Amino acid sequence: MLNSYTMKNINVKIFDHLECKLKPNQKITLPLLVSEGKVIEKWIDYNGHMNMAYYVQCFEESCDYILELLELGHKYALEEKKGVFVIKCKIDYREEITLNEKFKIYVSTMNIEGKKLILDLTMLNVDDKVIANYHILNLNVDLITKKSCNFSNSILDTYQI
Repeated sequence: MLNSYTMKNINVKIFDHLECKLKPNQKITLPLLVSEGKVIEKWIDYNGHMNMAYYVQCFEESCDYILELLELGHKYALEEKKGVFVIKCKIDYREEITLNEKFKIYVSTMNIEGKKLILDLTMLNVDDKVIANYHILNLNVDLITKKSCNFSNSILDTYQI
């Protein structure tokens, strides 16, 4: 059974390298600026550009910000005993990004239906050139049974974009 002990560390940020640009109760209009960041040294691989694992990290941190805005993050897990699980993601790399380069991440598509949450995010450089695209399919999951379940009608009605 899910209890406060097993949930105690869930509020600790897994990543902490991006600046969230979302505001509480912000109206969602797409595309929506989610975060901004700068490539740090530990993200650089032996080819001299950001390693692919850190693209995922930046996109996932941005997805966490979106989940909090949608009230499907930490509070949702604690109070509703439900969570949003990634079941599939795809990254298209378009351009290299190197040490100290600044970037921003936007969400361009958000679709919530039934038990699915589908997001498309884009990473852009300071010249608004596309660095990478990220497509992610999530399922709403009951944290006690570990089975997928539909989002509540209130969530579905609130976030039809």
